[in-house]
Amino acid sequence: MSWIDDCLQQQRKSHAVKHTEQITEDRPEGVPAWESTWKKVRDGIKNDVLEFNHARGPQFQVSWSDWIIQVIPKQEPIDTAVLEIDQKTGTMKLTCPISHSGLPRRGEFKAVNGSIICQGEFVGQPKPPNRAITPEEFVEFILKPLLFPDLK
Repeated sequence: MSWIDDCLQQQRKSHAVKHTEQITEDRPEGVPAWESTWKKVRDGIKNDVLEFNHARGPQFQVSWSDWIIQVIPKQEPIDTAVLEIDQKTGTMKLTCPISHSGLPRRGEFKAVNGSIICQGEFVGQPKPPNRAITPEEFVEFILKPLLFPDLK
């Protein structure tokens, strides 16, 4: 790892901490700490799929409620992504069933201080980073294998 990578990681951590402190200070009483992170992920998924569909035609449908979001293809292959959050703990469960041979992707993640961390063993490829990631990075981690399966 180069010094540039080290500096970039430090900068990201510093920005995440500052952003988290702002969220914590501005959060109304009684609102779970993970809720703003969940909303960023949910909105990010909706916006990224909308952008993809705008560029390529309507290939995916997004279905959501307050606690679950699903990305469903409108054509073959029928590989999907389902992300749901436990309202009590803020733990997000990702399940990506696939229509071909191989391991479906699945794992649990926790929203902590405005970032997202993988909890325990993640099954399937690609694996999540071994560090806290931003909601935007998490959205890309979920969608890239689904929207661009040929890119590694």
